[in-house]
Amino acid sequence: NSFFISFKQWYQRRVRGYKMGLEEDTVNADPATTEMKIYFELKGFKHKVHLVDPAASKNLPPWFRRNNWDGVLPMAKYDKEQYKLGATEIMTGLEEKFRVPLISSGGPGAFRYRGTTVKELTLSLLLSPEPYDDTNVHWKDMKNEFEDLNQYIVQCHNTEGDYLKHKKFSIWEIRLIPALYNLLVAAPHFKPGFPGFPDDAGQLKSYVNHAIEDPVFMKLRPTEEQIIKYFEHKMKPSE
Repeated sequence: NSFFISFKQWYQRRVRGYKMGLEEDTVNADPATTEMKIYFELKGFKHKVHLVDPAASKNLPPWFRRNNWDGVLPMAKYDKEQYKLGATEIMTGLEEKFRVPLISSGGPGAFRYRGTTVKELTLSLLLSPEPYDDTNVHWKDMKNEFEDLNQYIVQCHNTEGDYLKHKKFSIWEIRLIPALYNLLVAAPHFKPGFPGFPDDAGQLKSYVNHAIEDPVFMKLRPTEEQIIKYFEHKMKPSE
């Protein structure tokens, strides 16, 4: 088998039978890129990455055009004609097919708390002119998300514990931690005065501190410069 994964633009490597499609410097800091890198690293998959640009119809291989009219990224192709669109569907599909090494989906109800929400709230927060207080609806939404995540962590791990010291990432961590890391880097740069996690989200803060020091994450995370460039690109006004 051989995997191919499409992101935006070309970026080389080789998955035990996979193709994938993703933007170069900006793509390296996209949470979906980090998610796929971590997942493939933990699974031990060799893979080849295609960086494509569906909006500009650039670098699109025939298999991408035939099976992904909406340009959903990332996209994975494996076993000749098997396709998965989006990071969650890719990881879920590969876990069903390749059970060893098994990667947990996370605790009960993990599907409710994913990096997608944090990713969307981060951009809205960075674009908002209001300060980090209750006059800023985007900051209030982010604090509510922190509170929900904190409650979920307490529910799954109790109120103590070195959460990641003795276990690998679950798919839940793979989906969540890259988005939170981007927030922690980008918010102080673009919107000074970022207060970090609130006092009532202490377990979340501890959890994230452990996660971003995980050796796999430290090896594959984007640089701070890449994250800044990624958000500069995202925050440009539409022409």
